[in-house]
Amino acid sequence: MGKIYQVEVYGLRGEKMVVDLCNTEEQMKSMTVLQLKEKILERLPEAAGEESLRLVFTDKMLDGDTTLLTSYGVQHMSVIHMVLKVPGGAV
Repeated sequence: MGKIYQVEVYGLRGEKMVVDLCNTEEQMKSMTVLQLKEKILERLPEAAGEESLRLVFTDKMLDGDTTLLTSYGVQHMSVIHMVLKVPGGAV
């Protein structure tokens, strides 16, 4: 059986989830930010939408849905911090 590539995602209140990304190194190299967001959203309440989800790895915001995770240095068992943007604020 092959290796399952995973990342750990931490929320603001310290909640932790392990997200299975893929099964091969080739798939890992082609995994995008959008694909990670989709996998995280599958496990969140329906109220959370893709537009409200912000992901941070080390000191970098994971922007650009088509950007590869590997271009940010994300590897197997990397820790990613999740922030949910709430509506409101200045006009």
